[in-house]
Amino acid sequence: MRSEEIRVGAAYALKVGRNTVRVTVTEAAGNGGWTVETHTGRTMAVRSADRFVGPADAPAAAETPPPAAETPQAEPSPTPATERDSGEQGAPTGEAGGTMSLLDAAVHLLGQAEEPMQCKDLVERARAAGLWAPRRGGRTPDRTLYSAILREINTKGDASRFRRAERGRFALNR
Repeated sequence: MRSEEIRVGAAYALKVGRNTVRVTVTEAAGNGGWTVETHTGRTMAVRSADRFVGPADAPAAAETPPPAAETPQAEPSPTPATERDSGEQGAPTGEAGGTMSLLDAAVHLLGQAEEPMQCKDLVERARAAGLWAPRRGGRTPDRTLYSAILREINTKGDASRFRRAERGRFALNR
């Protein structure tokens, strides 16, 4: 926006870091800038008109996504009994779609395994069984799982769900 278009008392969308927030201009500063107040009541100085995206009612001014109550939610499809009952005690699920965290999937798979397993095998089996799917397409989920298991063992000690059976292999801590 141009500085001539900015009026005291008007609401605008303002770029703050990576975010766009709704602000109201409270006064013009002596240095050619403005003092603005955010929707939370915080005041701040703005020196450049380039940070103003446009009027507050413009589409670019969306600060946050609409609340969940306004967004229509799809009904989760019921899990068929064959999938639900396929595990020993039922496959625990975290999010919709039958996926869970990789650590929870590792606990589930180690509970079914007869011997300790490597993280690479745990990741492959979790993907194949549909228990876990990568969200961001990481290249080394087995290494991430390895470090997460070691972190749990080190922080929780005897209360950890895992135990280190041998180098690179883990089992459930029973």
